Amino acid sequence: MQQEQQTNIDLSPLEIRLALFAHGYSPVLARGKVSDVAGWRTPVASIEEISALTASNPSYQNTGLLCGPLVALDIDTPDPETAAALLAMADALPGADRALRRVGRAPKISLFFRATEIRKKVETPEYIVRGHKCQIEVMQDGQQVVGFGIHPETRQPYEWLGASPLDVPFADLPEITPETIADFVAEAEAYFAAHGTPVREKKDTTSNARSGGDTFWRRINTAALDNTDAWVPSLFSSAHKEAGTGAWRVTSRDLGRDLQEDISIHRDGIQDFGLEQSETPISLVEKWGGAGSPQIAAFWLCERLGREPADFGWEQRDLGVRMTLGKLSKPPEPANDDVADEDDDDEPSTPIPQAGGLPEHLCFPPGAVGDFARFIVGCARFPSPHLALVASLAFTAGLVGRRYKGPTGLRSNLYIIGLAESGFGKDVTIRVTSALADSTSWGHKVSENLFSDQIRSLPGLAGKLRKSPSAVVIQDEFGRWLAEHTARNAASYRAEITASLMELTGAPAGFWGGQEKAAGNIPRIVQPCLSVHGISTPSTFWGALSSGNISEGLLGRLVLIDVGNAEPVKVRRPPNSIENIPPALSDQVAALLGLSAGKYTGSFCALTAKSDEKPFPIMTVEWGLGVDDIFEDFDDRIRSMRKTVDPQYRPILNRVGENAARLALIVAVGCNPKEPIITAEIQQWANAVAEHSLLVILQGADENVADNDRAAEYIRVRRIISRKGARGITMRDILKSIRGSIDKRRLEDIMSMLRRAREVHLASLVADSGQTKIRYWSAESLPKAGAIIPPEAG
Repeated sequence: MQQEQQTNIDLSPLEIRLALFAHGYSPVLARGKVSDVAGWRTPVASIEEISALTASNPSYQNTGLLCGPLVALDIDTPDPETAAALLAMADALPGADRALRRVGRAPKISLFFRATEIRKKVETPEYIVRGHKCQIEVMQDGQQVVGFGIHPETRQPYEWLGASPLDVPFADLPEITPETIADFVAEAEAYFAAHGTPVREKKDTTSNARSGGDTFWRRINTAALDNTDAWVPSLFSSAHKEAGTGAWRVTSRDLGRDLQEDISIHRDGIQDFGLEQSETPISLVEKWGGAGSPQIAAFWLCERLGREPADFGWEQRDLGVRMTLGKLSKPPEPANDDVADEDDDDEPSTPIPQAGGLPEHLCFPPGAVGDFARFIVGCARFPSPHLALVASLAFTAGLVGRRYKGPTGLRSNLYIIGLAESGFGKDVTIRVTSALADSTSWGHKVSENLFSDQIRSLPGLAGKLRKSPSAVVIQDEFGRWLAEHTARNAASYRAEITASLMELTGAPAGFWGGQEKAAGNIPRIVQPCLSVHGISTPSTFWGALSSGNISEGLLGRLVLIDVGNAEPVKVRRPPNSIENIPPALSDQVAALLGLSAGKYTGSFCALTAKSDEKPFPIMTVEWGLGVDDIFEDFDDRIRSMRKTVDPQYRPILNRVGENAARLALIVAVGCNPKEPIITAEIQQWANAVAEHSLLVILQGADENVADNDRAAEYIRVRRIISRKGARGITMRDILKSIRGSIDKRRLEDIMSMLRRAREVHLASLVADSGQTKIRYWSAESLPKAGAIIPPEAG
């Protein structure tokens, strides 16, 4: 068999997937080794589906092969001698000389066959052989194996020894029978048993949770499993309890995922049958409750159980050093159950919940909003699903106008801001929504009515709303605009604009303007519905804020979508074109405007709106059966954070539910403009996005907002170190970065405070070359092998 290695395949992920599909394989989108794109276990059906999935999931750069008809015999043995022995056994199998072979991390290797019968995965137990954990896994129905892209551990491309699936059609692979697989697995296990020791005690998070142990985390998990009734209904409003077993069941459908199996929550443990993995109460609250960290999840469970964290061994110590603007009120770190203390007198200060970027699967809600977002992504050379979602939501909110209201009485007016660094393709999102608007039979009239120039003056804003009482303002560089209008020394007319934006959030149910505005020069506008589509770099946005104007109310009215740190990957040939809007999307735009033929033409058409008359008719969008409980439970949970959040953030908590209600309304109308219903899936999506925005506010303010020059210097130095990540940074490079702008003595004080607050560590690390590096790392980026140098040691 030819043994040349194929490592440099000069094809894009889309080209690889299309070539695999043409050869009879079912490609799977993967990040690293993992694929969690909804429906990945179902074989793709067309090149159009592959193109759409690739365009809407640009961060999934690796490509896997779906197993089932395809069998991957995986020799998962890092010991070279053992791997060679097992490969010799595999080579003796019928047709093995024609099996394709892929290497991810040598000497591990996978051989690929064609199944005569589709069966489930078969594997040996794990054994320790010569100090290595070894196993054989035969990947079959319901599994996938990554074949193309970069291995997450070696950071090198996956290799094919000889031909690859790009060269050999699936039909030409050698066949393998269930009997052959069973014989091979039995022979491999006999070899393991003769040369190694079985791993008898497998790590099991569920058994850990039940065992109690002696750690804070295990005590919480055990108590939660002993009283599931106290917290499961609050976490999953759709959960139902089985009379016979006493287990709570949550269906995948209620969770909004494309899987058949449920989550089972029982006092003996938690099993996610959809993902075939165990969970703990803490991990479940993190994943499905929106908790930003295990600590927040544990504290939430304590509250539901009616217990204090101290009851489970939590110790609270406050350094009083960390400079923060506001956060969840100082919930303490665990009493270092599992890790030896570096300093018995200093516990780390509590990190704020980490928001990170909005999970990508939330960027494509059902209906028109998701369809518009996918099309926008497919038009971009540097696609960003997050900014596409921002544009699509604002666009749909404007199309819906003031003609719909939700079950709480709120309308579709939405102030949504995307936070992203330069290079995330924000311009294309603006151009595509304009092209979508102009794609109906009404042509440019739609975009002329819908979109407004940036807000520069109060009369200009009023003039636009007078002409079009439902409008979308596209405010590029929103952070810079915010700085001009919220600064302490901002001109009075700028401050009046900010105040008007806050007033306009409630105006769709009443009116705005009249004699009280600008000495009567602003006309009275009945039920205006203004939405804002803003884009800003995070540093500019947070730099515009101080603790004073955070509490004034505008921030809570914003829905912030954080792109996160993953940069967009260039697409050389985007599958979609602004010049070629699909008719189906044009029809959706027309339906949302009320332009389509049917019941709601005439006065219901958005383009015939008059600013001095109430809109008619107004359609009320209701919740589906039981969905009001999902919303109310979410709203109650967020409002209950008043007890633990800094007082200046309490007004923001009151707005989170309102934002969730607006988001759900917009998506529901986008799904069916004539008979819209807010389903459980829609409300759960809206809750998740609204809570993400809250966490972005808490984290962003904590990490970036300063009220004086000294605090700004502290934040700046911390940011310089954090940006270096796992590489760390020397003091010499810190000095280069600040370029003399901070006095040397002041810098020493800042470094001392950062280290004592344990936000930054000075540590030594032995590199692969044997050289010892002494550098500064942020607490979250310190390598595991780094040896921390205590502050008192210098």
